Amino acid sequence: MAANPRLAQLSRMLRRELPSVADASGVIAADPASLAAALVSEAAASDDVTSAPTAMDYLESRLADLSDFLDGATAAAVRRSFAANVGAWSRPPPG
Repeated sequence: MAANPRLAQLSRMLRRELPSVADASGVIAADPASLAAALVSEAAASDDVTSAPTAMDYLESRLADLSDFLDGATAAAVRRSFAANVGAWSRPPPG
């Protein structure tokens, strides 16, 4: 597993070995929705996240933690995917 704690964390979240910042950045840039989905799961499990707005606050904190791995366009793509998934939390179930 990666020696860098953030690389180790991303490797766990994305379910693949990420030996360097460049590797992690490339994987995330190629599929930002995967990171967004992992972050949605984290947010859903967090006692501090109680609504879609607090989930978005959580996301911003996590993106700040992971800023070494994200350029602006990739962070924006993660935000869009995360928001689309979290937006479903406030919609009533079908039927």
